[in-house]
Amino acid sequence: MHIPEEKTARGQSIARLISNLIHPYVVLIPVLALAAFQEVGEPLEIFKWTALSYVPALLFPTIHMKVLGMIASRRGDPEKVSRTFVRERPLQLFIMAVFFGMPPALILYFLDGPKDMLIIILGITLVMVVLSLVNLAHRASFHLAMITAMLAALWFMFGPVSLVTLPLLPVLSLSRYKLGMHTPPQLVSGFFIGLAVSAGVFIGLGLGA
Repeated sequence: MHIPEEKTARGQSIARLISNLIHPYVVLIPVLALAAFQEVGEPLEIFKWTALSYVPALLFPTIHMKVLGMIASRRGDPEKVSRTFVRERPLQLFIMAVFFGMPPALILYFLDGPKDMLIIILGITLVMVVLSLVNLAHRASFHLAMITAMLAALWFMFGPVSLVTLPLLPVLSLSRYKLGMHTPPQLVSGFFIGLAVSAGVFIGLGLGA
């Protein structure tokens, strides 16, 4: 059965939009804000701790990618330095995990920030580290693993009410598959890595307790 090119292009555009909307860095904002809300409650404090944990988690990996891009440009490397470029290289993914997790974790720890926010950052960071090791032999979905870890954090903090976020997982999976970014086994492995690793950290450190 022939599918018109216009319909295929529209489907790709919708899948790309969904993938961008359910991006780890997008979902991380409300997850961290909700964790801050649980512990501090006051709007200014919520904003302060969300910013202090989110901004370095975004800034340092971005700087690292910019440096990689500059190096690649000077070498005349034709391959674009992107998130996909990084994720397909386990060593770079490990470095990104360190840049993502260490600065906000240190800020939250030494400034006596909300405990649950620190635990969430540590859980997500460990998911990235495990993904970097798994990707030595098998490519697992980075997107799905990260989002699964974040939604697991909501479950530990808020219980059954957080189940309203579960549809995000199949929707994201379908979008990544539609874009040709992952096969079903890669999506399944990403889901289970994100769930198992983050749940282990959250249980061990007492998230939501």
